[in-house]
Amino acid sequence: MRRQRLSLLLGTFLTVFLLAGGRLMAAPPPQDNVVIITFPNSGATVSGVVQILGTVTHPNFDRYSIYYAPGPAATATSQWQPLVLDVRDQVVNGVLAQWDTTAIAEDSLPIVPNGVYHMVLIRYRQDGATDSFFVNNITVLNEAVTPTPTPTEEVAEIPTSGAETPTAVPVEMPPTATPRPSPTPRPGETPTSPSGGGGTIRLDTSQIGGAFMRGARITLILFAVWGLYLLAKAGFRYYLRTRRRPRWPQQG
Repeated sequence: MRRQRLSLLLGTFLTVFLLAGGRLMAAPPPQDNVVIITFPNSGATVSGVVQILGTVTHPNFDRYSIYYAPGPAATATSQWQPLVLDVRDQVVNGVLAQWDTTAIAEDSLPIVPNGVYHMVLIRYRQDGATDSFFVNNITVLNEAVTPTPTPTEEVAEIPTSGAETPTAVPVEMPPTATPRPSPTPRPGETPTSPSGGGGTIRLDTSQIGGAFMRGARITLILFAVWGLYLLAKAGFRYYLRTRRRPRWPQQG
C-alpha cells in the first residue's frame, strides 16, 4: 500500500511538473512582445539626421509605422506627419527609421523647423490590434544657415545741382609743333602762301636756263664717249683682220 501511494504521488508530481514546464515553454519570452523607442527619449535635443532606435516585435507582428508632430505632447489636434509607413520587418534594438531634421522643401523652407516635437511608434498585429509608444518633448535645434547675399549692381549716384565748386582737373597738353622756317624770297620774287591758297608763284628763268645748259653738256659728253668707244672698236677689228691675213710666197 505504501509503495502504491508513493508511486501515485510521484506520478502526480511528474504530471504537474510536465504540464507546468510545457506551459512555460509555450509562453513567448518577453522580447517577443515589445514596442518601444529607446532614442530619442523624452526631453532629448536632436539635430541633423537622427536615427530612431528601438524594438518592435510580437508573435503576431504585421507591420509598424512612426509619426511625428509639432508640440510637446500628443493632443486631439496634433498634426501628424509620417516618418516611415508599413515596415514589415521586426526590429530588436536596432534602427527603426531615420529622421532628417535638415531637409528643405521646394519653397526653400525647412520641413522640420527648429522647435519641440512629439513622436509615436504604432505596432500593427495580424489580428487587427494595435499598440503605441509615445516620446514627448523632443527639441529639434539646428544651426541657422546664413543665406549667401546676392550681389547687386551699384547704381551711380546722380549729382545734384548745388553750390559746390567743381575741382579743376589738370590736363596735360601735347607739345606745340615748332614751325618750319619759310624760304626767304629772292629780290624780285613775291612770297608764296604756305597753304598754296591764292598766292602768285613766279618762275626763275635763269635757274631753268642754267639747268638746261648743264643737261646739254652732259648729253654731248655722253655722245662723245660713245663715239670714241665705237671708233676704238672699229680700229681694233681692223687691226685683227690685218694681222690674220696670210702672206703668199713670191714667185721667182
